[in-house]
Amino acid sequence: MSSSGEPLIDGEAGAIPGLGLDWLFKAPDAGVVRWDCSATGRRELSEEKLQLWHVVSFVHGGAFILHAEGRSATIDPTSVVLYNPGVPSRTEHPFGCCDHGSAIVVRRGALADVIAHHDPASLEIPRGLFPGSHAQGLSRAYLLQRLLVQRLKAGTAEPLAVEEAVLGILGEVAEGCGRMRGRSFSLRRDPARARRGYAEDTKALLQDRFREPLRLDDIAQALHVSPYHLCRLFKAETGVPVHRYLNRLRLRHALEGIAERDVDLTRMAFDLGFSSHSHFTAAFRKEFGITPREARRLSRSGRLAGPELRPAA
Repeated sequence: MSSSGEPLIDGEAGAIPGLGLDWLFKAPDAGVVRWDCSATGRRELSEEKLQLWHVVSFVHGGAFILHAEGRSATIDPTSVVLYNPGVPSRTEHPFGCCDHGSAIVVRRGALADVIAHHDPASLEIPRGLFPGSHAQGLSRAYLLQRLLVQRLKAGTAEPLAVEEAVLGILGEVAEGCGRMRGRSFSLRRDPARARRGYAEDTKALLQDRFREPLRLDDIAQALHVSPYHLCRLFKAETGVPVHRYLNRLRLRHALEGIAERDVDLTRMAFDLGFSSHSHFTAAFRKEFGITPREARRLSRSGRLAGPELRPAA
């Protein structure tokens, strides 16, 4: 998922004059950032801006006029802005500098993996993968992106889940771009045997390395497949995302030591690959319906069932 000639996703490299940025998530090939014009924007036409990466920008509030690729358009929360790297754009704020939102920033190689499944003709665009400067609609992408931002702000999203969510949102955008171009692209139909093979290989890798702080790219590189392709195949075969399966595997192992008096729950959380005790507790409650401490108490009481036990479906 590497891209030659592009810098890694970095808050310093991505700074843009006149725009306040707050990075919520950064990985080498993709990131999520909040942006705000209210403090630093200006009403008049801005200087030319160049993006280093492909950017999918969602407006949460306010509006502005975007001048890009020879056209002008009013951008508000019904629009999704699509920035190609190196393509100049300008903005102006006749409605006031109150617009704010968030964006997914992604390197070309990572985005190309997604585009290839939805709009392969876009891979031939020399300067960027997006067919235009903005798109209307994309309601599902907008909803998924806002939910992701809320989870990142609350600190409840784990890195592997974030990466999967980002790829899913990019898939929605890529499908929309295919419609923008007047073409209808269907997903590749992978043989059931191929899906099973990738799913089983992924399970084997997770079983061997579930205690590590795995990233999606780690798994994809080990299996010689793109992260986006891996996510699609694994969920199609197992019915759950990779991060959910990994958490279930970790939590099943947690049950082995939950009743031991000399096992520290915080140490157990880190040993199983969770980023914190709170992350472990939240995942445990989501999976089993009770907290680890409640499970320990019940195991010591000898009770095997009761209204407290409401495991997840």
